[in-house]
Amino acid sequence: MNELQMLAIAYIFFLTLIGLEVLVSLRKRDGGYRLGEAVVNIGHGVIYQVFDFLTKALVSLPFLALAALVSWRLLPTDALWGWVVGLVIYDFTSYWAHRHHHEIHLLWAIHGTHHASEDFNFAAALRQPAFQRVFSWLWRLPLALIIPVEMLVGLVVFDFLYQFVLHTRYVGKLGPVEWIMNTPSHHRVHHGTQDKYLDKNHGGILIIWDRLFGTFQEEEEEPTYGLTKPLGSLNAAWGNLAIHAELLEASRHVSGLDKLRVWLTGPGELETLAPSHRYRVPPAHDDSATPLSTKLYVVLHGATAPAVLGWMSWAGDAWSWPDRLACSGFLVASVILAGALLERKPWALPLEAVRVLTAATVATTLIGQLWPLAVGIAVLIWLAWSARPPIDTPARGEQLAP
Repeated sequence: MNELQMLAIAYIFFLTLIGLEVLVSLRKRDGGYRLGEAVVNIGHGVIYQVFDFLTKALVSLPFLALAALVSWRLLPTDALWGWVVGLVIYDFTSYWAHRHHHEIHLLWAIHGTHHASEDFNFAAALRQPAFQRVFSWLWRLPLALIIPVEMLVGLVVFDFLYQFVLHTRYVGKLGPVEWIMNTPSHHRVHHGTQDKYLDKNHGGILIIWDRLFGTFQEEEEEPTYGLTKPLGSLNAAWGNLAIHAELLEASRHVSGLDKLRVWLTGPGELETLAPSHRYRVPPAHDDSATPLSTKLYVVLHGATAPAVLGWMSWAGDAWSWPDRLACSGFLVASVILAGALLERKPWALPLEAVRVLTAATVATTLIGQLWPLAVGIAVLIWLAWSARPPIDTPARGEQLAP
């Protein structure tokens, strides 16, 4: 079983935990889950996995090439101590990679995607940046001299699973464990927007690095979550590009070396470097403005994307590259349209009709039965019905104007 197949199984576990946490939130009536935020967070997870699926070989090549140049490996895979030492070394590199992604604007433009969720829950854990591996492999590369490839794969999967369960508001402080391990309390701080919480608690599995290098902050009051400059969008594709676009716009307002400094200094330096640039905050999405029928449709629509993603991940190399690219395009379109339907974009319904008809036609062709096409036509009829303009009914005793 390869890493992608392990992650495909893990996603079943993730979605189950999300469902359970939704039930807890509904019982508490604390607003811990909002449909728009949950949809865009899961959509980000789908886009991340699509990019990871298509680019994993490219970003793994430097590690594999370096590992092939040396004949020694310092850590054995058949001894528990080897795995423990490997985890500590791996987590040390993760700390610095994570910290630098907060301190360099070019890297923050990638990583900030994860922090954009304004809800803190298991769904937010899936909000991974599509371009996360573009630079992060640089911190992992020296590990090829110490850690065998199969150990690294196991550590990456364990790290992903461990950090997923940190994203919850329903686990309090854990006593002495918090001196060594990263916990939900520590990670809530990391996602906070209060000044004292910014750029704190970068540890992945262990919190000792933050304590050693001066970036630790205890959770005091519960944080407010999200970015200090909210995205205001449910478009998961745009969520991966928004900060880059902001940096490009800011760089137009400066000259000389400041154009480079905009990208290489910390996010807090942007207003100093480009004082004439003004950040535009889009209006926040309001779930209450979306019709119930649209919400129900998006929930059902959204359930198909993780299922198709799991199918593609499990199949792995059995699929040809054209098939992978076609399925990846379908998945990206699916999550973009889910957000657009909730935001009631005028282009969303026509493109959703195209997506549904395409999916129904392909499914009918693959299985040789007509029922997928019949279901697709029924969905198209529903979409046409839901898009009809509302009929204004006069109140009793009132007449329509001629």
